[in-house]
Amino acid sequence: MRVSSPKAAACLKQAVPTAARRRRWKRKAMLVLTDVSGAKQLSVLTRRCCLHAPCRRGVKRSRHRQSIKNAATWKCAEEVCKEDEIMRSSATEQDEEQHEEENNTESPRNSGRKINGSHKKSRTQENQACTAAEIDGEAMYTDSFAPNGVPNGESSQDFIDDDAVSSGASTRLCLTAVNIRNDQSIVLMSPSQKLTFRGRCRVTCLYGSVQVLGFTIGQGQPAYCLYSLPTHAAMSIEALPHCKPGRTKREMKMEVKAVFRQRVPAASRHSLMKEVTSSCSVLLFEHLDTPGTVFLSSFPEYREVFASHSKKMNLGKLPFLECSALTSIGVVPLPDDQGITISESWMATVQELLKTCLEDDDGYPIILVCGGKNIGKSTFHRYLLNSLLNHIPCVEFLELDVGQTEFSPPGCMALHLVTDPVLSPPYMHQCEPHKMVYYGDVSCERDLDRYVETVKYLYAGYTKETPLIINTMGWVKGFGLSILVDLIRLLSPTHVVQLGSAERSQEPAALTPEFVQTAAGWQTKGKQHIQQKPEPLNSLSEEEEQDEHLNLQAGFQRHRLMRVQSEFPGVGDRRSLKFRSNVLRDLALLGCFSQLQPLDTRCPMPLHSMLPYQVPFSAVALQVLHCDVTPTHILYAANASLVALCRIPNAVSSQANGPVVLPQAPICDCFGVGIIRGINLEKKLYYILTPIPVARLKQVNCLLMGAVTIPHSLFRNQPGVIGEVPYITSDYSFDVSGAGKIKVGTQPRRRGHVKAVS
Repeated sequence: MRVSSPKAAACLKQAVPTAARRRRWKRKAMLVLTDVSGAKQLSVLTRRCCLHAPCRRGVKRSRHRQSIKNAATWKCAEEVCKEDEIMRSSATEQDEEQHEEENNTESPRNSGRKINGSHKKSRTQENQACTAAEIDGEAMYTDSFAPNGVPNGESSQDFIDDDAVSSGASTRLCLTAVNIRNDQSIVLMSPSQKLTFRGRCRVTCLYGSVQVLGFTIGQGQPAYCLYSLPTHAAMSIEALPHCKPGRTKREMKMEVKAVFRQRVPAASRHSLMKEVTSSCSVLLFEHLDTPGTVFLSSFPEYREVFASHSKKMNLGKLPFLECSALTSIGVVPLPDDQGITISESWMATVQELLKTCLEDDDGYPIILVCGGKNIGKSTFHRYLLNSLLNHIPCVEFLELDVGQTEFSPPGCMALHLVTDPVLSPPYMHQCEPHKMVYYGDVSCERDLDRYVETVKYLYAGYTKETPLIINTMGWVKGFGLSILVDLIRLLSPTHVVQLGSAERSQEPAALTPEFVQTAAGWQTKGKQHIQQKPEPLNSLSEEEEQDEHLNLQAGFQRHRLMRVQSEFPGVGDRRSLKFRSNVLRDLALLGCFSQLQPLDTRCPMPLHSMLPYQVPFSAVALQVLHCDVTPTHILYAANASLVALCRIPNAVSSQANGPVVLPQAPICDCFGVGIIRGINLEKKLYYILTPIPVARLKQVNCLLMGAVTIPHSLFRNQPGVIGEVPYITSDYSFDVSGAGKIKVGTQPRRRGHVKAVS
């Protein structure tokens, strides 16, 4: 090392700290110091950078003027002074970037680093940026995002400010989104950064890792389809901090750039290279159109669900952020407060359950999730499912909510083996069950005994080789609480997660082990009821029933109660629901029949134009579950009805030429649902339309009908029909006696009262 003058050496000690000076001297053996104009303007000359002392030590001078395409707003000198210490500590990384740029012969425009959407500059350029709107005649822009879709500018590169909606934010994190093709965009996210959005897309993690609804998507994993539709809360993508042991920052950065060279066209690669850091996550967003989305959006009633901009957004009632790179593929960014709100008790419960599944050697846990209506049960078990799938290959899921099913058609109770993350609403992930029973109604009030017996039948199929999550109904008062007590006694869960809210005036009783032991169920009795002496006039069946209650109490295992407080807006208020439950049930049924659509997504095929299956009368038996129908009228009830295709143990035998009618409602395996679109009385045939595979159809020997009906939109949306639309009429008078829907009293009564009446 050679110093030109003692005065220069003294000025160096005042200008550059000792630690930073030693690092530079160790790295560069030949460092020339030249006294330019005194101590205040000492320059340290290296191969490519010029460091100004004392307050410009971390700022590199731009070698070339930026073009109009890549121009950006420069930061003021005061902001650079505040970041001087941080930038000086990263001097090693800056020099490594310089060597990397020289070796790869990249454009000189890549030499500037971007901080919060702006490039560093020399001292002269900083002063000019604070006073003028143009530098050397070059136009400047910042493509910022304003609420309600009012952009301040347009460009091919978009920087979304996460805190743009909130005022007075001191820290501004920027998210880079670049459209690389007509239906693809690249998004760069910093650690702990969120993107809340509406729409649908296919996401591939090219580098780093992100988390979506509890599921971690990392580099090397397949693409996942995300559906953030207005029927449910908006979905958020959060970038996770990541590190690779044994890899330097320079090696990690080179890995990211290698990914860009493989996946990003050269025209868009340059603007992304400037934003790359070793800790960023890189995502590929693709436009998503599936046969299911095309089929569902063909109905006028549900077209708004799959539109990129809703009516509230267009009218300015719902805030959103305009981003051309994302809206072009059907994704609309939203403020972060529009996403799912996760409370501290929620996260603590999930983490504790996850730890139990991974560390407990006494077998896998059985987790029962319960709570009132609109309390967040569905969102909680989706988050819990996704969190478990990060560590184990599969989770079993027992859905006992007949009105709001997750993976099955409405009116069904099923046991599922879940292997893929749940990143969409229920009507977009209808799948084949491991074991399913058709209950035939959206509420269990009509027949509580059959509901409990169905639970026993399904639970017998649980293998106990994986964790089990049980989703229950939102009916937690009166007889609903009695049914819930029965479920805890019959299923013996290890953990009971009870969701509640501080905003509710009346919360249901805490389901502690002591409460469950003493409370009266629908089919079971509490401990204090068992200890009471029986009445003298007891029949043999009642004595056997008493013994059954004793056996249940003897086998009862104490569970652990975990209370979770939901804190999202409108919790527990049914008026805050965006879509009514009957609309979601219709969407779930349409989602089932969307599996009949061809792979070509250009034009949906209406159901009435598809070829149905022909089923002889003698091959299947019929039964109506929710009401009594005489055998002579059962074909009228079956025509144009939704039916469950099931298998009963006994063979079907027919003595007459008419339909086979079962004497009572069975509890049997169900393979799915179908539509009887016509009946041929001459050939004794049913014409059935169903998405069930042919291999399963060969096992069907029973058709069950319930209170779940075909969505009215299927009848109204029959394009190509000439003349009157089948099964639809406007010439109908409700003034006629007996017209309209028959109202049946469904108020359940105590089992003892039912026996006394009978």
